[in-house]
Amino acid sequence: MQSIRRLAFTLAVAFALASAAPLQAAQPTDGAANEVLRIGVVDVARVVNESPQAARAKSSMATQFAKRKNELEAKSNALRQDMDRLAQDGSVMSEADRDKLQSDIRDRQRELQLERSKYNDDVSDAEQKEFEQMRADILKIIDQYAEDNGYDLILGDGVIYSSKAVDVTDEILAELGDS
Repeated sequence: MQSIRRLAFTLAVAFALASAAPLQAAQPTDGAANEVLRIGVVDVARVVNESPQAARAKSSMATQFAKRKNELEAKSNALRQDMDRLAQDGSVMSEADRDKLQSDIRDRQRELQLERSKYNDDVSDAEQKEFEQMRADILKIIDQYAEDNGYDLILGDGVIYSSKAVDVTDEILAELGDS
């Protein structure tokens, strides 16, 4: 229900923007009659994916978690080898050796599952932190770009359609590259 309301609101805003030709300020604050509003649109998903900050964040995350990821993969491979050995040689092993190996495999599976869960939580937390910082940087650049270039309104997420004439995504990406 909430997403339907959000869609209806977005459609209403898009319709209002599309039906205003050209957009004029309702009450000009500087006394200028017929002031035209300057509107731009930013493809936020593209900015997040293509910005240098995103590339740095991905590289930082890969470096930060590479050791743990490799350790988990090594443990997983060792466990898989022992499982294969049990499947292959279990019928010829003594009962005590087979039971010991089965117990060891179960214990290591639980431990590995717990370590993977902790790893995924840590990665998720770090990604969220990086994303929040990147989001703040991007918004700061967009605000500065809008002020420097005389925009009255910059739209982002929730835009259903925009022409190339109002799309300032490339300019924002260039600004992010310069920062």
